[in-house]
Amino acid sequence: MLLKIRCRCFTLFLAWFLSCAALVSAQSEEKLLEEINQLPEAERQTRLVNGAKKEGTVTWYVAMNRAYAQDLINAFEAQYPFLKVNALTGGGGALLNKVLTEYRARAYLYDVFNTRSMTINTLKKAGAIMRYRTPLRSQLRDSFYDKEGYLNGIFATPLVFIFNAKMVSQKEAPSSIEDLTNSKWSGKMALDDESFDWLAALLDHYGESKGIELATRIGQQSLHVRRGPTLITQLVAAGEFHLEIDGHHQEAIAKKKAGAPIDYVFPQPFVPVKSLVPIYMSARPPHPHGAALMADFLMSKKGQDIMYGHGRWMGHKSIAGKGPDDIGDRKVVIPSPEKWGDRYNELIGLYNKLLLRK
Repeated sequence: MLLKIRCRCFTLFLAWFLSCAALVSAQSEEKLLEEINQLPEAERQTRLVNGAKKEGTVTWYVAMNRAYAQDLINAFEAQYPFLKVNALTGGGGALLNKVLTEYRARAYLYDVFNTRSMTINTLKKAGAIMRYRTPLRSQLRDSFYDKEGYLNGIFATPLVFIFNAKMVSQKEAPSSIEDLTNSKWSGKMALDDESFDWLAALLDHYGESKGIELATRIGQQSLHVRRGPTLITQLVAAGEFHLEIDGHHQEAIAKKKAGAPIDYVFPQPFVPVKSLVPIYMSARPPHPHGAALMADFLMSKKGQDIMYGHGRWMGHKSIAGKGPDDIGDRKVVIPSPEKWGDRYNELIGLYNKLLLRK
């Protein structure tokens, strides 16, 4: 009996010790980068580069189209040829679950991670991200970073109506969110099965009572549900569906320029914006210097210019688009991480119930 008690005590002590050790390690890595971030620019860069050369690799969990991610990886590796980027692409929800599972198992595999900002509270509570107050934050728009240092935004994605131009004329295309409730669109519209931000923007603009009523009516339109905005846009171009109601702006621009028979409309009375996409820094980055260089690159003018070329709405203050594809001065609604962060599971439940009809 005494032996069992001693074994149990030892087990509890070991668990406590490992937990404390993990906390100390995470704090030391955050402190390391915080100290480096206080150095003059040239000295700071030298410290990061020298440390990254010893690490040799950086792991990026990428909630982004693989081709777009590869453009960034190629440019980053050209700038830092001593670093190899190990990229894992996938949906934001799947990658979030992977990060949370790894941290529960104390398997610290990733360095940097980009996904929607409404996940920030979940990641903070799991102890899976740390503060990273890089000097490059000063180049971001006011709404693209937080005070604490956890949120460093790289882009946001306007959500537009994308339609098959052979099946729907510009004049016939819906111009407003309310137009989607018209019975003529029943069975002709598609949306992504994880477009939670679209619903959050709807609820933020109209208020939750009217927003839920409107989403319910849209959900009764026999929507076609698929996984992935790129796939859905391709299916619209192929004539599988008439209309994609939550299409990514950059996908519409890219496919249209490539000659696909599609066109798009910025919806009225507001443009829903897929919540800000930050670059999160792992609380336990296995390659902290490489992680810092990767995060900085994605916030830098060079990295931001590449993403702007993909049609993104960028965080860098100096990048402003022009022409008919620019969002211009239209009213936009970006779901608030503060409001929806703690209600993320509720939002998913509402989306599944109202729009997916589950």
